[in-house]
Amino acid sequence: MKNKKGFTLTELLIVIVLLVSIIGTTIFGVEEISKQAENKSLDELIKDIERATDIYFSNNEVYTKALLNGEIEEKCTRLYVLQNENLIDIDLKNPTTGERIPGNLCIKSKVENNIIVHKFELNQ
Repeated sequence: MKNKKGFTLTELLIVIVLLVSIIGTTIFGVEEISKQAENKSLDELIKDIERATDIYFSNNEVYTKALLNGEIEEKCTRLYVLQNENLIDIDLKNPTTGERIPGNLCIKSKVENNIIVHKFELNQ
């Protein structure tokens, strides 16, 4: 039998293809995990803003009564109002873009099934 030294071209190509596929899979997997984490952070931020609005309504029962009594259909609470009440952080940033969230955005509150529901959408 012949004594082989080194690898053949075919063996090297197979190893390179395997390494490229492993690296490619890892990169796409990390990107997907990163996007999922950003989306989860955004969802949590929106829930925090909606909870802060709920606390604001608890402290200001005038709006709660007006909505429940049907005096108003919908109440728009601006983000800066919650910030001024120290219910949420003043410097809010969108976790997906890193941009500052403007304080003039509206949290819409209305009655659904006799319960006041707060809805905040970042794309206003």
